[in-house]
Amino acid sequence: MRSMTRTFTDEELKRIINDLFKHFKKPWILEREFKPYLQAKGYTDEEIDEIWFQALRKGLINIGGTYVGRQREFVIIFKSPYEEE
Repeated sequence: MRSMTRTFTDEELKRIINDLFKHFKKPWILEREFKPYLQAKGYTDEEIDEIWFQALRKGLINIGGTYVGRQREFVIIFKSPYEEE
């Protein structure tokens, strides 16, 4: 069976990622911010997974993790490769 994974053009990915960082006005975005923002833009969960995977592969984002909150919950963060740590 053929996969229905969508491939985004370089221009689409750059626009999506640039819009994301402009919207949140910071060089890093929590996964729990990233997904709802893109869902509100009309992307499916599968497309969102593909966006971050393709953007990571093309060097448009870096992925890391950090602990947040009193419960020290580990969360995934997406970082702009163009900002200093």
